[in-house]
Amino acid sequence: MLIWRLAWRNLWRHRGRSLVVGGILFLGALLLTFGNGVVSGMEQGLRKQVVETFTGDVVVASAKQQDDNVFISMMGKEIEPLYRIGAVQAAIDSQPWVKASLPIGKNMAMALHESEGNPGYIFLLGVDFAKWSAFFPGSFDVKAGKLPGPGEPGLVLPTGAIEQLHQTMGQAFLPEGVFDTSLLPEKARRIPSSSIRREIVLMGFSNSMAASDLRMDVHAVGRFRALNTIWGHFALADIESYRSVQGYLRQDEKAVELSDDQKNVMASDDLDALLSGDVAAADPAKATAVDSSDDDGVDPIWNLVLVKLHGGTAEDGAKRLDSVFDARDLPARAMPWHKAVGVIGSLALLIRGALLGFVGLLFVVAGIVIANTLAMSALERTTEIGMMRAVGATRAFIGRLMLSETAVLAAVFGGLGVLLGVALVAVVPLLGITTDNDLLQMMYGGEVFHPLLRPQDVLSCFLELGLVVALASLYPAKLAASITPLDAIARE
Repeated sequence: MLIWRLAWRNLWRHRGRSLVVGGILFLGALLLTFGNGVVSGMEQGLRKQVVETFTGDVVVASAKQQDDNVFISMMGKEIEPLYRIGAVQAAIDSQPWVKASLPIGKNMAMALHESEGNPGYIFLLGVDFAKWSAFFPGSFDVKAGKLPGPGEPGLVLPTGAIEQLHQTMGQAFLPEGVFDTSLLPEKARRIPSSSIRREIVLMGFSNSMAASDLRMDVHAVGRFRALNTIWGHFALADIESYRSVQGYLRQDEKAVELSDDQKNVMASDDLDALLSGDVAAADPAKATAVDSSDDDGVDPIWNLVLVKLHGGTAEDGAKRLDSVFDARDLPARAMPWHKAVGVIGSLALLIRGALLGFVGLLFVVAGIVIANTLAMSALERTTEIGMMRAVGATRAFIGRLMLSETAVLAAVFGGLGVLLGVALVAVVPLLGITTDNDLLQMMYGGEVFHPLLRPQDVLSCFLELGLVVALASLYPAKLAASITPLDAIARE
């Protein structure tokens, strides 16, 4: 108790210096707390904006898929089809740490201009709208029209896709019966309603040249509630229409295995044989329908499976799923969400790393300033410390006294800084600071700037503050302990 009483007395006697060091501790604690709040808010925001609204925690693709970037891939680069989807999804859903899974189709599609003009290009997602809406509840805000019902064909265009199609094709698209031009890009709002198109012809990209064109009705337009500038370039189509566009077999179609005679005719260079009807005339009994169920690998229906986890990191979930696929000999591989979205995921991690670097820089700067201030304070107190040494105080006692004084300042001023930081983190979201910029949205944790502090974050702030103070106090305490009575006499 004696050392703490002496520490408090010394701090009170040197109020000026105490206020300077305390102010530095207060400001450092405040910035550390608020910085941790921004980082935690961004982490939660990224989960809401990416994982819970578009990708899931883990993305499963074909084992033949070479690139991890399966969502925002290079234009025209086809995503490999995922075979044995039934077995793959069953393996995923059987894991107790998996919350839900959703198969989707994803590839590029070309929008054909039906008069003289350039075609347009969009990212096309093939989904079961009911399952997609349940997997990503509230992620898409329909502004006009409605989502296709069960078994109903149709296309949903986000505002980003509408703008991109207008820029490349010079045409505007809205659902039937909708005349609200405010939903169109600004340059397209003056066109007459008669020029607004209600349907679109899409053609998919396929390495096998099997893609076909399909005329589709525009069922709805809207926007993604988060990162719409990015996700808004992804149009949504019912899965059957997606299959037709990409040249996959529809669910109601069967692949036909040709007889040996038919194969010989098809392989022949004899044009007369090809045109003679021999292919059709071959024995029908020898041409058999092939079961196009998922598990025998004949029908490439889907490209990806999105997976949500109950907990844990996306990286750990991907590794565990890969182990399951290897054990069951399934032609699939898993990747964490940030790898599946390419540069967007890298940018998100870069922003998070920059924020953590900023907090770390505050940590270092605060430590240097505190150490320098305490060292100067120890030198200014040479006479006082020398007299204490003269009456019997040991080096260890002087060192502990300096550490105790710093600990009192850290507890009082640092504690106030942490508390004010917590209050600031709680108040900032109420100010409604918003942005439409997707990069800032990733840092904000959404459209509204929303830093967040969890109990473990507050505890982390106190631990960080304690570590800064402890490290910053070591040199000043050693310097003070090295002062001798002779130093005090020489100073006088």
